[in-house]
Amino acid sequence: MFTRRQLLVSTACLSPLGLAAQTTPAWPNRPIKMLIGFPAGQGSDAAARFYADHLQKELGQPMIVENRPGAGATLAAGLVATAPPDGYTLLLTSSGPMAVAPHLYKLAFDPLKGLEPIAVVGSTTLTLVVRADHPAKTVAQLVAMTRQKELDGGSGGNGVTNHLTLEMFKISSGARINHVPYKGAAAAMTDLIGGHIDVMFETTTAAMAHVKAGRLRALAVTSPKRYPDLPDVPALSESFPGFEATPWAMVAAPAGTPAPILERLSVMLNRIMSDEGGKRQLRAMGIDPTPGTSPAGAKTYLTAEYQKWGSIIRKANVKLD
Repeated sequence: MFTRRQLLVSTACLSPLGLAAQTTPAWPNRPIKMLIGFPAGQGSDAAARFYADHLQKELGQPMIVENRPGAGATLAAGLVATAPPDGYTLLLTSSGPMAVAPHLYKLAFDPLKGLEPIAVVGSTTLTLVVRADHPAKTVAQLVAMTRQKELDGGSGGNGVTNHLTLEMFKISSGARINHVPYKGAAAAMTDLIGGHIDVMFETTTAAMAHVKAGRLRALAVTSPKRYPDLPDVPALSESFPGFEATPWAMVAAPAGTPAPILERLSVMLNRIMSDEGGKRQLRAMGIDPTPGTSPAGAKTYLTAEYQKWGSIIRKANVKLD
């Protein structure tokens, strides 16, 4: 005798819908593209190729990295948002196009609705630095100095991460710092070392070389806790609870991509980040691995970051030239 449940299952298998489910090709059965919004040779490109190489080995299908730079990396994100949600088009993206750009540009897509996050695949800590002979030796002294005189703070340009982190610091601390945008962080760093500006936020990897060489002094880091390679440098959260500004990378897919595909990719990406060899390779690129996010967790994180940076942009009245 069949139970009602057994009868329903057997009948479904005989129906056209059941036959379609049985004959649907397994994913993946052809090459997968991973788009990235930056040119070849940059750090994000290296990260994309690192993950693509590992996923290719696990999935048994070619992973093709496609560089589609333009419009502040939002071009690639928009292309993926409008691609078929079949698991064959992925995006390696970052906090800029996903959580910042929507508040500064008129985009043709909504990152919260057009894309499905799969996993957060790395982050980068920033360091608050002054030149080595600057009078301020602590964050408290720096803030106190601005009570007497407005200081100049550099960045890689209006709306970029180190600019917005500077604005976040000003809002949190009340420091009076005049923003000086440059065409790239390297130019700002040169002027900081030369004494033409007073302070800036820079990626910890880039800043550490100058700190160790005695050209700069590190006052604080932007990660929630102290950075392992700079154990004597406090986190800004120690002075301003909740302060966190860590640029991140994420792998995403078009909205509507089947949940089993997202989950399978998420498990693989987290396994890659948890591997000791993978960790070493990522850290050599200046990326801190961030294993542990599911698609749902990555979406929650993206939403929180979107809201946080939108709030900073509005409070600081950030406008693009």
